[in-house]
Amino acid sequence: MEAPSGYDMATAPVVTVPPPTPATFPATLRLPDALRDQWTAAAAKLTYPDYHDLTAWSAFRDASVALAQRFMPAEIRATLNEFFAPAGPAAIVLENFPVDPHLPPIPASGMRPPEKEAVSEAVITGILCQDGELLSFINEKGGSPIHEVTPIPGREGTQSNAGRVQFGFHSDNAFLPSWFKQQGILLYGLYNERTATTVVTADQILAAAPPELAALLAQPIFRHACPASFTFGDAQALSAPCPILWRDELGLMRVSAASSTIVPVTPEAALALELFRSLLDELNPARVVVSPGTALLFKDDRLLHGRDAFQGPRWLQRAYFTSSLALLRDVTSSDGRAFSFDARALLSGRERA
Repeated sequence: MEAPSGYDMATAPVVTVPPPTPATFPATLRLPDALRDQWTAAAAKLTYPDYHDLTAWSAFRDASVALAQRFMPAEIRATLNEFFAPAGPAAIVLENFPVDPHLPPIPASGMRPPEKEAVSEAVITGILCQDGELLSFINEKGGSPIHEVTPIPGREGTQSNAGRVQFGFHSDNAFLPSWFKQQGILLYGLYNERTATTVVTADQILAAAPPELAALLAQPIFRHACPASFTFGDAQALSAPCPILWRDELGLMRVSAASSTIVPVTPEAALALELFRSLLDELNPARVVVSPGTALLFKDDRLLHGRDAFQGPRWLQRAYFTSSLALLRDVTSSDGRAFSFDARALLSGRERA
């Protein structure tokens, strides 16, 4: 949710949410072995479609949701429903979920291998589309609804999903207006030995920030640049001036930061940005190893996430999700089944709050 210009955190209603500690956050639920095996066998019968074919994609989506409803225990479904609620938890972890029985080699291209089975994609789609919708952008990874997150030769030193170096705390796609970008992210493990995804919540940041810094971070004096994973040609995409840390109309703390690509608008913003980055270095993050069959779901404006540096093989899948695609379809005059949109068109529609 976007903070309005000049928003005053002191006047917003306050929801008392104690900052989570790494020992208790995120909550973790485990799928029983028998249900995992049955779900795997059923999902293996599905064929992953050409996602440009919206009829084929919609059929795959519906079949995936049906499998999730069939094999997901009531406790996990209830937890997911709570997570997707506006004031639900910032993150949850699901463990022991299905993975393809026969994975192909990790793709060095960062694109889905055509010979891969559709098990993990069916599970991801089933998890997200019971309560939300998958969302992608045609300017990133060809508009694929599910992204392959692997190190890519030649890009391993970049602060991106293609890198191996430590990836600092950030939000994805912070350059987009909040009403157009994803509300959350799912990371799903296919191959990952020990590399942790790190998360710090907006509440943690506020609790550690001096009041003067928090007040500056709440002001619309920062701009976010387009990440390296997007292809915009020679054009440079920047967000409108916006805050980094603010309290919304529900009283919940929100945070949005493009890590190393934030552009301060004023000298005060430059100082605040320097202090903000130093503050993040001092925080104790929760660490989640997204191992095979593990799903980490989080609200992308309730926490920042990062990644440890690593050397060995790693293959995750990533999906963006939102509660509704109606506004995106309307603004872009898209098909009523569309899920992938041109980010450049969304930047030109900033006034559509």
